[in-house]
Amino acid sequence: MSRRLLGPIAALVTLAVLGSAGGATAAWIASTSVAASVSSTAIATTAQLTSGLDANYRSGTTAPATAAGQLTIANTGGAPLSYTLATQLGAGSSSTLAGRITLRLWTGSACGTTAPSSAVSTTLADTAPALPTGARSLAPGASVVVCVSTQIEGQTDAALSGQSVTAAFRVTGAVGTNWTTSATTAAFTQSVSGLAAAGAPTCTQAPPHGVALSWTAPANRTAGATLQYRVVDRSNTVVKEVSSSAATISVALGGTDIRADGVHELRIVAIETAGSTTTSSESSTLTVRRTAVGNSNVKYECVIP
Repeated sequence: MSRRLLGPIAALVTLAVLGSAGGATAAWIASTSVAASVSSTAIATTAQLTSGLDANYRSGTTAPATAAGQLTIANTGGAPLSYTLATQLGAGSSSTLAGRITLRLWTGSACGTTAPSSAVSTTLADTAPALPTGARSLAPGASVVVCVSTQIEGQTDAALSGQSVTAAFRVTGAVGTNWTTSATTAAFTQSVSGLAAAGAPTCTQAPPHGVALSWTAPANRTAGATLQYRVVDRSNTVVKEVSSSAATISVALGGTDIRADGVHELRIVAIETAGSTTTSSESSTLTVRRTAVGNSNVKYECVIP
């Protein structure tokens, strides 16, 4: 007799025959082994950030505008994930400015610039900000929108002028402690700049003996705000001063506005008078010649380079 082993199942059969007056008894004993396999599912995530967080704050502003965006996190894999968030600052970013920018995170049916009282509140200097409760875990195929807002707290004093921060968010989804998947958003930049210089200064003759200086208001001034303008010479002596909320400003020079004869280089300086005393950088140069005519008259001429 021959025996054949089929598949992964092996059977051992033992026959025991016990003799007795009453007849025979048979007992069958079987042993079976079964092979099984285990497979794992893939894990993956995405993170997308809208571009609304790019911002430039102006030095001297007492209530800077709030920048707002949306961070969309999606579990694109086949397993439930628990999520954490990290803030990554780019090379050259100012840690001082990052610490002054408040970061708020929340979830809700609609985002905006006003965060609810339940929002997570920290700063851009925080490398591991907490996610809102509703964004800390996602089922396979699920997604969540995290509302994001930033704002410089307090007055953007002159010490912050010229500083900037470039930041991105890195989202990490995990299964237990060993399986993780991450995604990094596009970066955004926030900076602080001073009041821009007055633009496009020009000089025209103003008969009979004067000149008129004209310029445009700083491009980043607060709309409708009144600024003080000073026309200064090379030694920073104030030649003329005027206040205006207009987009284009003009002043006339004549008489004793400039006291000495000769060629004078003039520049325009703008100064904010509401909420701060931020001073702009100087405009480009205008050149004017003053000449005494006789004993009583003074003549001004525009000198064209």
